[in-house]
Amino acid sequence: MKGINNVKNKIAILLLFVCSLMTLSGCFGGKKEVKQKVFTFTKYSKSEGLTCEQITSLAALGDKIYAGTDKGLFIYDGVNWGIQNVKNNNKLGSNLIVNIQSLNGKVWIGTDNGACYTDGNNFYSIYTGGRARAVSGSKSGNTAVGTAYGVLVDKNNTASGVGQHEISYMLYDTQGQLWVGTRKEGVFKISGGMARQYKGPAKTIMGFSLVDVPANPSNCRLPGNLIKSMICYKQYIAVGTTGGLCITDFNNYYECYTARHKEFSQKGSEITDEEVEGNSKIPGNKVSALATTDNFELLFVVTDLGLGILKGNEWLDVNKIIPGLPDGITSVAWCNGDLWLGTDDGVLRVPKFSEYFANDEAK
Repeated sequence: MKGINNVKNKIAILLLFVCSLMTLSGCFGGKKEVKQKVFTFTKYSKSEGLTCEQITSLAALGDKIYAGTDKGLFIYDGVNWGIQNVKNNNKLGSNLIVNIQSLNGKVWIGTDNGACYTDGNNFYSIYTGGRARAVSGSKSGNTAVGTAYGVLVDKNNTASGVGQHEISYMLYDTQGQLWVGTRKEGVFKISGGMARQYKGPAKTIMGFSLVDVPANPSNCRLPGNLIKSMICYKQYIAVGTTGGLCITDFNNYYECYTARHKEFSQKGSEITDEEVEGNSKIPGNKVSALATTDNFELLFVVTDLGLGILKGNEWLDVNKIIPGLPDGITSVAWCNGDLWLGTDDGVLRVPKFSEYFANDEAK
């Protein structure tokens, strides 16, 4: 009997030891710590055929990357960089590419002297004789060109109801409605031939007083009224302004992200700029470019102080995920699981960045 008890005691001790090991390694629901995945990037510059390294804008269509510069439009086919300019493409009115946008199966191209689009094979002119500050097109074939004096719509270049405002960005949404970003007056929605304005609250100096300018409509919460970029994001529109990022339905939903910034304040008769804390970890408030993954897992936000990546409501630590990113990021695109970044010194490619959220899809 004593021998049997000794055996039982040894078995109990062994089981206790094994269970302790399992507890430490994740037994009883504990999660095993997952090591942060780190991504590297490849740089394309003059030595790879990108003879102009200052990128103004970036877009992806199919398997190709389109990079706008002041020396023409560069196109990467997966192997080589080619160039489209006024010497080999009469649809480009100028080598100075102001803005490009990939939308509805085409790349829309605004230049210093006209606008055109490509379906990936051929180029088609839609506007000549002026600087195109923004270009966009719908699935049904409608086109719009933004200028310094308003919006021209359709092939006849007829004026829209926006008025004589300087246009900075435009977007046709999934419903075929045209959203127009301006340099001072916020956003206009053009639908059924009517234009409706959305302008966030602001402050202005009148004489020796700081005056609050109310929003229009009153519930509009755009953090800035100089619009730099827009993109369809989930069931909303993500709007990049010089005052931060806003994800909105332009109805009752406004989710805004701001970084530390300066705001006017008045104490007595003195008007000063004061530092104000932001409400998020977005790198900077001047949002110049946006892109998203295919199913909206991530939103990429280019700011004056670096790249931000939004996952749900969380801002990722980009420096840990993609260490060594340079300053001067100007634009962003997503192509077949790869992240592409335009900079003042060439194009960067972060291959297989879709692996960052691949495990989330498997859960």
